[in-house]
Amino acid sequence: MNCPLCAADKAQDIFRLDHVPVICNQLWPDAAAARAAPAGTVDLKLCPDCGFIWNGAFDPARMVYAPGYENALHFSPKFQAFAEELAAGLVARHGLQGKHVVEIGCGDGYMLDLMAKNGVATATGFDPSMEGQETPSATRDNVEIVGEYFRSDQLDRHFDAILCRHVLEHVDAPVPLLSDIRCAIGDRDVPVYFEVPNAGWMLDAVSMWDVIYEHVGYWSAPAITTLFRRIGFEPISVSAGYGDQFLMVEARPAAPEPYYLDAEARDIARAARTFGRAATAELDRWRDRLSSLDGNVVIWGAGSKGITFANALGDASRPLAALVDLNTRKHGLVAPGVALPVIAPEALRGISPDLVLISNALYETEITEQLRNMGLNPDFAVIVG
Repeated sequence: MNCPLCAADKAQDIFRLDHVPVICNQLWPDAAAARAAPAGTVDLKLCPDCGFIWNGAFDPARMVYAPGYENALHFSPKFQAFAEELAAGLVARHGLQGKHVVEIGCGDGYMLDLMAKNGVATATGFDPSMEGQETPSATRDNVEIVGEYFRSDQLDRHFDAILCRHVLEHVDAPVPLLSDIRCAIGDRDVPVYFEVPNAGWMLDAVSMWDVIYEHVGYWSAPAITTLFRRIGFEPISVSAGYGDQFLMVEARPAAPEPYYLDAEARDIARAARTFGRAATAELDRWRDRLSSLDGNVVIWGAGSKGITFANALGDASRPLAALVDLNTRKHGLVAPGVALPVIAPEALRGISPDLVLISNALYETEITEQLRNMGLNPDFAVIVG
């Protein structure tokens, strides 16, 4: 099997999860529909040459991002602070005041709105999940959301910067996407900003809950540097942010280096091999712990981490009563596969959980404080740190 990044035929097996939701960020109206949601296999492969990791069992034909897909994080105060700082920094560092910005995979336009607040003249986003949908972020006259998949011919309009956040990991052919963007920029000096889940952090934290079918590619710093340099972008910075869980790339056009390989790929290869063994042991540990529990357990976080965790437990998911989320658009819906309801924090008074599993340590403080203020005193455990 050839690497989707560098085309080397050296794929190594890393980790496998069966019966995972094909789209875990698509919630369902009732339990029956949730149980019948499409499921697939994640079979992680490693390229030891460039450090890229991908799902060898991925079938792009199964991926349909339609209205109802929901992965917004900006209901959390912590994420809001991160996003606001990011938008202000991008506008300032790249002189985007009065300029036009394009975002590929813009979701509900939250980042476009922040860019406009920081002085961008106009902002256009593309996202098929927004077809026919209204969003407060697009109420500004200078913010437009096109409810379609991004196509390279949409860059025939003028643009001064391109953003692409949490999209590249969903793309099974990353080289053509970057090549189309580079071709559209031509000889102009146009900055690009890409943000992806940080595979280096995932490996070190043994966060198997970040292994989801929607993500065909798992990008580490060496792998994404290789991609950008080969296509013809010079990374200005490749940094980890948001508790090291995101990988953030700012780059400008440069001459392509078609045979570039990053020397640090060997470190990623070692970490990936260790991850496979440790992830299996971690999953067994959680299954043992929850199988022996009595009482109500809830998972705080009805995103990819929480839903993947609940489904991976198998029969050990019996104590789970619900998923909790701040995102009001998820309330009253049901998680795929495991068919757990998604509830608002206020509904926990009726459940009175004995244990709250926190799907992301970044939110531990705000979650524990909110529940204490509600007069609840459950035990807490963090699924991934």
